Amino acid sequence: MSKAYVIGHVTLTNPEKFMADYGSKVEDTIKAFGGKFLARGGEVSYQEGEPLGEIHVIVEFPDRAAAIAWEESEQYQAILAGRTDNSVGGILIMDGV
Repeated sequence: MSKAYVIGHVTLTNPEKFMADYGSKVEDTIKAFGGKFLARGGEVSYQEGEPLGEIHVIVEFPDRAAAIAWEESEQYQAILAGRTDNSVGGILIMDGV
């Protein structure tokens, strides 16, 4: 089985609420499913195309089943509105090589 990656590009619309309701809580939900941040925030240099957001994350999970289980979990669903209500952008799950 190959690893799976959750990749997110978001722009905050309410940074304080985002951090309080989502940003400060999401890592514990990720760890519970064997995931870990590979990149979170940091400086970004665009080489081509338009910017995708102001915050970028890459999370590695042991496999696609773990990534989906995390996304569908009660723990994550309980904080999800903290992201969706306070940011715009996209999150995707991608299989590794």
